[in-house]
Amino acid sequence: MIVVLGEVMLDKYTYGKVERINPEAPVPVLNAVEEKYTLGGAGNVANNIASLKHDVFLISITNRDEFGKCIEKLCNENGIKYYFVSDGRPTIVKHRFVAIGYNQQLLRVDYEKIYPINEEISNKILDKIKRLNSKSNILIISDYAKGLITKELMEKIKKEFKGKILVDPKPKNIEFYKDVYLIKPNLKETSQIIGREIENKDDELEKIGLELVEEFNSNFVITRSEKGSTLVTLNGEVYHISTKVKEVHDVSGAGDTFIAVLAYALDKGYDLVDAVKLANKASSIVVGKVGTATVSLDELFGKFSENNKMET
Repeated sequence: MIVVLGEVMLDKYTYGKVERINPEAPVPVLNAVEEKYTLGGAGNVANNIASLKHDVFLISITNRDEFGKCIEKLCNENGIKYYFVSDGRPTIVKHRFVAIGYNQQLLRVDYEKIYPINEEISNKILDKIKRLNSKSNILIISDYAKGLITKELMEKIKKEFKGKILVDPKPKNIEFYKDVYLIKPNLKETSQIIGREIENKDDELEKIGLELVEEFNSNFVITRSEKGSTLVTLNGEVYHISTKVKEVHDVSGAGDTFIAVLAYALDKGYDLVDAVKLANKASSIVVGKVGTATVSLDELFGKFSENNKMET
């Protein structure tokens, strides 16, 4: 079983037709025809794992408001076990308005309150992780910097959790994650971590990756959009892993898919290099879908052998 800790969100989509411009202001009028709700944030990570028929346990903060209940319903429908605690803040909602026919997002409205969790909530989360220690070998930290992941909580988790910890970080919290098994920033986040713009080139990513591995004592995977990813291991080995993207419709959630499939592969016994290759493939599939999406076993193993090892 894989445990996911991070901010769960509700992704709400309002789809409609645009046939005229608002006479009150120079903006399109969206005639709404359909609404859709999906799991976002750490919920999308958990949903990607569940879509691969793999046991997953999601730990997060929500409210018992209508959106929190909707998240619980979606978790139940998708076979995701969960433990949600509340500190009074509203459930995080990302509401996107999309023009049908163009797949064009017109507007996103965020509903959220951001502040660190208190000690009581932190202790409840830590206690749940302790109880799951014997059932799980992998913990994913899906950090959206909304207040759930604190330095104090992370230090305790690193002492208590016995398996591999994989982190999808936010740069502002990067210091929390020294000594974990693996850290997975994207190119933009890597630039923010080191404090300067970087080019999407193999030699530059290799140099930066080696510096980050030494500083944080963790394996690093830097995801690079259409150029795949660069893996730098604690042993100083560097792998530039390419990807094949046929068509890009929506990049939202691609990072969630990457770390979910990476964790899945490691839990299935893959070595780290092959796990990154599988995660690369999954991301290339999911960006061809509209909205927050997942990949299936059939999609993922279309070019893999039956024993789930990479074909040569």
